[in-house]
Order: sequence, then structure tokens, then C-alpha cells
Amino acid sequence: MTLGALFDAAVDRHGTRRLLLNPDVSYADFALRVNGCAHALRERGVGRGRAVAAVLPNSPELLTLWLACARLGAVFVPLNPALREAELRPLLEHSGAVLVVERFDDPVLTARSVSAPSGLVSADDPVTLLYTSGTTGKPKGCVLSHTSYTAPAPAFVSRVGLCADDRLLACLPLFHMAGQSFAVSALQAGASLGITPKFSASGFWGQVENFGATVFRHLGEMLTLILRTPNQPPPDHPLRMVYGGGARPDVARAFTERFGVTVVEGYGMSETNTVLCTDPLRPRPGSLGTALPPAEVRVAAALGEVGEIQVRGPGVMRGYHRAPQRSCTDWFGTGDLGWMSADGHVHFARRRTDVIRRRGENIDPAEVEEALSEHPDVLLSAVVGVPGELSDEDVSAFVVPLPGRRLCSDSVLAWCRTRLAAFKVPHHVTVVDRLPMTPTSKINRSLLRAAHGRNPQW
Repeated sequence: MTLGALFDAAVDRHGTRRLLLNPDVSYADFALRVNGCAHALRERGVGRGRAVAAVLPNSPELLTLWLACARLGAVFVPLNPALREAELRPLLEHSGAVLVVERFDDPVLTARSVSAPSGLVSADDPVTLLYTSGTTGKPKGCVLSHTSYTAPAPAFVSRVGLCADDRLLACLPLFHMAGQSFAVSALQAGASLGITPKFSASGFWGQVENFGATVFRHLGEMLTLILRTPNQPPPDHPLRMVYGGGARPDVARAFTERFGVTVVEGYGMSETNTVLCTDPLRPRPGSLGTALPPAEVRVAAALGEVGEIQVRGPGVMRGYHRAPQRSCTDWFGTGDLGWMSADGHVHFARRRTDVIRRRGENIDPAEVEEALSEHPDVLLSAVVGVPGELSDEDVSAFVVPLPGRRLCSDSVLAWCRTRLAAFKVPHHVTVVDRLPMTPTSKINRSLLRAAHGRNPQW
């Protein structure tokens, strides 16, 4: 099934029901927006296989543009609006986008039409080019087909028990797989979406009350932040379940005990969509869940032993854009390590690489080090992830000044803020006279992590 066909089926079944909350927009009315946007894109020369980039905050307009691209067989390229121009430019060039939408008043987003544009679209066609730092190297473009979204949706909706009466609070961005798959789950179930620009711990319960939200999608430290805020939920709040990844078992238990809300854990990534999920009726603290069909998940080790988590199935990406040598033809290695119990439950162990996970974002240390290396007074730099105050990691940078130059952490941070998105800017900067090296002349990142927060002694 194509993404457009999934949307059409939802419109046919639930036309008069609300798809969007605040402002209220029905499935049928939203179809007018999608059809109009698709016609407007076609008038600008967008067709099958052409890429359309969007640099917009999280909003219903992003969903409109994505589904319009799906109707035409075009490729949606959503980019994080927090990225600086120097970070956006290479992504736009690499994607080959023929159109960039950067404003809400762009005519392609305001057009309306009763008729859907005609055209041949295959479920195997690419529908999204999703950039991620992944586990190694610079940001890579995951080529995702329509099937990447439509194949996992029925099993996920069934596993967690979503229905047409649910109202989904969607604060995760639509330039992330987490936000995109959550939106597709709403379409699959015929549910309603309350799309917000970003997550707010202090405003969370107010959003739940305003939307009448029954389900929330979280990442990383969000549940911890909600627990720590002094704001209390309204009496008889409607929230029944939160789904996501990255919550520690103790945090999940505390959330359930305090608010009476079921916490469902899962696992996925940009390259695979959701492939593991726990059963809300059978809690399993510490587990990522079992495989969601049609995906297959294995751990490259004996039962109970730690190995790489590997995935295959129709939800897995076709490959990385302009990197045919890295196409996915069989098992995809996630780069994450875990272990599997005899009943198929997968448990996360650790990440294999040095990728830093901060505020739900993957950060490649090399990206930050490149910005630091451009500082006129920096000789060498190294960046590592260190335990954060919540659950994810903070970015810790170590810099060596050029001989005869002086550096202070404040000036280095100010430099980074002009060149990096806020989530990539180091949380800590330590000025040192040299960096520790391994016997093979590589930076010893283990020593850097150990030295974080104290006077380094290599």
C-alpha cells in the first residue's frame, strides 16, 4: 500500500471525524488541503521521483506537504529548521531538491482542491529522504519507500490498541521518524492528532487537557522532565498511555504510579521505523518488546548474550541516498547492542559507536569537532558524550589552543552557537594543553569521558 492509499482509506472511513485538533480539521477537509498542495506542486514541475525539501517547524503544514508528495510519487525531504545555513546547504545539494518550502504562506501550502491528482505511484517508490547522523559519519539520507511506513502501521496500532476515539499528542517533529510514524499510526487507526511545535514539560498537562489527549509519544528524557515539573495533571485527565523509547525502567514505573498512565516501550530508528514494541497489557520493565510483524529482529549472539541488534523486513529503508554500496538487501545492522530472552524480548545494552544522543537527536562528534577546528585559536579538539543530568547525554568538548594563543570556554561556546544547531552546541568545554592518545595515535575517548568534570590528568 502507498502512503497516499492509506490516507485515502482513512478519509473514506472517517471523513467527518477530526484528524487535526486545535484548530479542528476533519479527514475530508484535510484531503482538500493535500489535494490542493499536490496540484500546486505539480504546477511547479514536481513529479514522480522529484525531491521537495521543507525547512519548517513542526506543524500540520508539514503533514500536508508530505502526503501531497506521496500522492505525486515525489520524495519529501524534511529538514530540521534549527540547522544553520552552513549545515542546511550540503543537505539540500545532496538531496537534489527541486523545490524548498520555507514559509507557511507558500502558495503550495494554501491551495485547496476537491480532486486528487492522477499518476502512477508504486508502494516501492521512495517517499521520504530522511537525514540522520545515524551511528557513523556525517548525516546520511535514508531512502524510505511508502512501504517503510504502511507495512509496520497495522501491527503497531493493533499491539498498542489505538482506535478512532484516541487523540494523539504529537510534539515530536515530522522531520524525525518518530514523529512521522506516529502520524501514520493516527491515519491507520482513524484517530485525531494534536500537533505542537515542540515538547514542553511545563506545558504538557495543559496540552493534554486542551487536546483531550489520550496517547502521547515520548523520547529520551521527556518522562523524567514531566515527573520533575511542579505542574500537576488536571483531575480525571484523559491520558491513558505514553509510547516511546529511552525511558529508564524506574522512570517508567514512577510515571505509571504517579499518573496512572501505561508506559509502552519500543525500539526503532530512521532506517527501520518501529520494529520492537512491548504489550501494554503485559508490562515488561527493561524490555524493548518483541518484533512487530512483518519485521524480523535478531541479536547476533546466542540467547542471553550481548550482540548487535539486526533487522529485516519491508519497513527497512532501501539504502542511503547516493550510496548504492550501502543498500539494504538482507539484515540491517543497527549498530546498537542488546540481548534477547528465550521468549523473543529484546533488551538494550549499549551503543556500539561514539554517537552522542542528546534531546532525542543523534550527534556525530565529527560534526562538532569540524566546527571547533575552524576556530582561529584552536589547534586540536575532541568531543565525547557524557552522562546528562536526565537520561540522555551531554556534549563535552576538549580543545587544545594554538601555541601562544589563549582560549576560554565562553568564547568557544559563542563560536559554536553561530555554526551549530542548539542541540549540537557543547554543554561543557575544557581547555587542555594536549589530548590523550592511544598507542595507534588515535584520540583516547575513554580517557576523555573519564576526565569530564575534573582537572584532566592523562
